[in-house]
Amino acid sequence: MELVENPFVSDFTKQTLGQFGWSPDDAIPAELGELMLNIKSTLPSSARTDVLIDAAVMTPEDVTKIKDMLATAKTVAKKKKDAAALEEATANMSPSVREAYERVAGASAGPEIVDDRESLETTVPAPETPAVEPEEISTLGAADPTFTLPFCPRCGWDMQSKFDVDITDEDKVDFLATLLGGSRFSRDYELAGGKMIVRLRSMLADENFLVQRQLLLDQNDGEILTEAEWFMRMGEYRMACSLASVTDGNGKIVVANPELQDLQFTPPADKPTQTALVLARQQVNGKALAHEVTRRLIMVHLRKFQRLVEALEAVALEPSFWNGIE
Repeated sequence: MELVENPFVSDFTKQTLGQFGWSPDDAIPAELGELMLNIKSTLPSSARTDVLIDAAVMTPEDVTKIKDMLATAKTVAKKKKDAAALEEATANMSPSVREAYERVAGASAGPEIVDDRESLETTVPAPETPAVEPEEISTLGAADPTFTLPFCPRCGWDMQSKFDVDITDEDKVDFLATLLGGSRFSRDYELAGGKMIVRLRSMLADENFLVQRQLLLDQNDGEILTEAEWFMRMGEYRMACSLASVTDGNGKIVVANPELQDLQFTPPADKPTQTALVLARQQVNGKALAHEVTRRLIMVHLRKFQRLVEALEAVALEPSFWNGIE
């Protein structure tokens, strides 16, 4: 089944699909629109104007068709997401560790990842997971089929924590100032107890466009062979745009990363559509991200920062965005 990629869902569409059990985070099948229009042409008139089709005047058979299609789309989307996550998580593992990790994750029977952290908060707390070496994973997995790694082996993210973000009034004020002033929203994050300070900045619209273009060019050139490599390369390009600087605890600049638009880049004659992201990625990987440990640490903060920006974008649409701020 083909799914709609990154769909914009209006309130009208949400009202329509909500009649059939759809939630805002659920996938939307590409052929759903055609099916709904065909059903609409057979329906009697309805007093509702806030939906495309009124479930109340539909036959039970047509309602079931739409519900089944949405349920299938949700399953397909989850399988794709889980497969991509597993591929990315095991990308840099040795064959033996990768095999053990996949066995623990249940990859041999098809990845099935269940987010049960909500239930963990209201039930008996899980016992602390002992520190283990990769070689011990297969043994633990065999003894306890419910065992899961307590952290992401790629970036170190705590798998037991919710990926939530708290938005402060200061965040809102700074975010609005950047929107009105046409500048970038930025935040500083500490590493090693404040001995290193990483400054991250929000991406520009043109940078986001160039990331998508460069990923396509890399894929066409055979530089990206798997979904895991695609996601890793996307993260590196976004890092090249988002990393502003790295300073030490005394404020001395260790790495100053120029903006993409300031790079002196001339595309090769045989690749005239190449973007400056190629050079930006090389520079960042050769300095701030030259060591894998530094890469993982900064990527953890980049994910937090991106989540903060996404949350600010979401609340900016709400009428209560400015309430309580003087």
